[in-house]
Amino acid sequence: MKKNESIKVLLRHTSWLMLSLAITPLIISIALYTHYLFSYEKSIHNISIANQIASNVEETIIEEALGLTYGQITPEEFQKSNQINRIKEEISAIKVSTQNSQELATLNIVLRSLDNVSDYLDKIIANIHQKETFAENQALMLHVESAVKLAHDILQDFVKIEIDTASVKSEEVRSSLVILSTIEAVIIALIFLLTRKFNTKMMYQIQQPMDEMIKMADALAEGHLNHRIKTPQNNELKKLSNSMNDMADNLVILLEENALKQYNLAQSEVRTLQAQIIPHFIYNSLDAILVLAEMGQIEKVKEMTYALSDFFRISLSQGKDWIPVEQEIRHCDNYLKILQIRYGDQLSYQLTIDPKVNHHPILKMILQPLIENAVYHGTKLVRRPGKIIVKAYIDQEEFIHFWIIDNGKGITETKLEEINQELADGLDTNFHKGYGLFNVNKRLLLYYGTDASIKITSRIDHGTVIHVVVPTKNIDRNEANV
Repeated sequence: MKKNESIKVLLRHTSWLMLSLAITPLIISIALYTHYLFSYEKSIHNISIANQIASNVEETIIEEALGLTYGQITPEEFQKSNQINRIKEEISAIKVSTQNSQELATLNIVLRSLDNVSDYLDKIIANIHQKETFAENQALMLHVESAVKLAHDILQDFVKIEIDTASVKSEEVRSSLVILSTIEAVIIALIFLLTRKFNTKMMYQIQQPMDEMIKMADALAEGHLNHRIKTPQNNELKKLSNSMNDMADNLVILLEENALKQYNLAQSEVRTLQAQIIPHFIYNSLDAILVLAEMGQIEKVKEMTYALSDFFRISLSQGKDWIPVEQEIRHCDNYLKILQIRYGDQLSYQLTIDPKVNHHPILKMILQPLIENAVYHGTKLVRRPGKIIVKAYIDQEEFIHFWIIDNGKGITETKLEEINQELADGLDTNFHKGYGLFNVNKRLLLYYGTDASIKITSRIDHGTVIHVVVPTKNIDRNEANV
């Protein structure tokens, strides 16, 4: 509201200023009669000065420019004389005593022409310092001559305008006082009406775009990144609105780039995880198969070989990121079956899976790394036979719940608090130990967002429970590749 009030105050002050500017000429209109006489004299003076400047422009500037181009004077000597700046100062002095808009516009054109001359001469000087070819300076000299001729011709036009103005002024002096007073009275009446209309219009042109910008800021804060605002007619607000639209566009681009980087990172990490699994796991499994073969346990050799083959087939999944829950569970079954054959009575497992979850797509390799942690950091650290239980079911809100339960060593309260804090840090975690656990957590957050979670409970010497929750909704089936 304060912003709105400040705008209203500004417009009110502007209105009073306009009114004051209208009344002031009325009060001083009587003095204008004398002013016209002095104005006529100034016109004559301006004509004289303009003619003199026109002559200097055509002669002095061209002469010095040619001398510079053909090497008759050095750049330092040329810059020291500074004839163009002196001529500009003389033209500016004429502008001070000139009130006619046409005359001012004409003088401004002359100044711009002289600015162009200065630019071309600066380029010639730069070429001389850089030892460029003489042909380039000759080409620039043609531009100098053209700009100087234009300035000269426009100065002559100014002289004509000044003469016409002086003639008109001499005719208007006698009747201007009464006419001016009458016109000023009408202007005052119109200003009262126009001021109110102006205030209403300006409020519309300023307040509405500002309201739109506030709405856009709120929308962006709420995550609606496609919200854009129309460009207002007001020049000041136009730049601000364009900047806000550009900012929103850049934000979308940055978010898309970040999402792609995170996706590539997740892909890289799952490849790393697979690479970590393969060496020691395949070597140990092959050693176990060799031992079983030597012992003549052919059925166990077949069983372990089939399990190992299926394990790696699902791990690769033809490069897919998503597989049905049924395959993910089979992947875990193969892994546990291999370990059970290797460890014998020291490890047993149980799979309790609700059939309703089997057809749902799931991010692959989220359960096996957790089971590996449960075995190598849990059941292997106790003397009693280890047991792994894997459960899965789908709730009424279409969330799939997985439990991985072990009867291993368990986790101390301090370590458990540290692990849960790392899991809560999500994508910002700097995991080192327990790579598989934190890798799974990071991948879940990248693919599912905050709808997915991992929670761990544990009691020392009693075992650990890992609870994984993933949504079944809002999964792009094209992305799933199932």
